[in-house]
Amino acid sequence: MAVEIADATQAVIDAANRLVAWRRWYLDLPPDRPLPEDLAAALERALVALDAAEGLRT
Repeated sequence: MAVEIADATQAVIDAANRLVAWRRWYLDLPPDRPLPEDLAAALERALVALDAAEGLRT
């Protein structure tokens, strides 16, 4: 069961990364500018936090 949860979690993170990258590309935003939509910006902040946490664990 834990493996399935981990796989599902990774799939959600991958999808979120693709969505954020696509929105940045579509809006032609540089990396230092926040996304204008509240939901997309919140998702991007969550991904940054996950990346930071992952860096602390390695």
